[in-house]
Amino acid sequence: SNTAVSVTLKDAWLSGFTDAEGCFNLSITSNARYALGNVIKMRYILDQKNNTILLIIRNLFGFGKVTFRSKTDGVYRYTATGFKQMNDVIAYFKLFPLLTKKAQSFDKWLTIHKFVCNKLHLTEEGLAQVRAWQKQINMENGITKKTGSAHP
Repeated sequence: SNTAVSVTLKDAWLSGFTDAEGCFNLSITSNARYALGNVIKMRYILDQKNNTILLIIRNLFGFGKVTFRSKTDGVYRYTATGFKQMNDVIAYFKLFPLLTKKAQSFDKWLTIHKFVCNKLHLTEEGLAQVRAWQKQINMENGITKKTGSAHP
């Protein structure tokens, strides 16, 4: 692995890297403090054995965390979670679109992001719609051991 790679948000490198090593997903967790007793978390995730690159990417976006994935063969994970702060991530992938089937996952994930930002998930129907989209995204991600199996 070549750590001399200069990672910027001004070319498609990160998009290709995400096609290979990333995923977009969301989780819906029961939490009585939130409307309808659920909280929705949107995530952009990258897995890689080289945590240097993940830390560079984290610093580019200015948020998220890099953690060691226990029970793996030296794999680190960058997890970006949130709504408002995800705008730079979204802007990047609109500029440099994904090329694999992850493009479909991203499109659905983006649909959910807009839906939730517009508070449309705060009805039973809206939450049911988000759950339906969540299933589709997880199917497209293939929820392999590599991305997302710890929190399906």
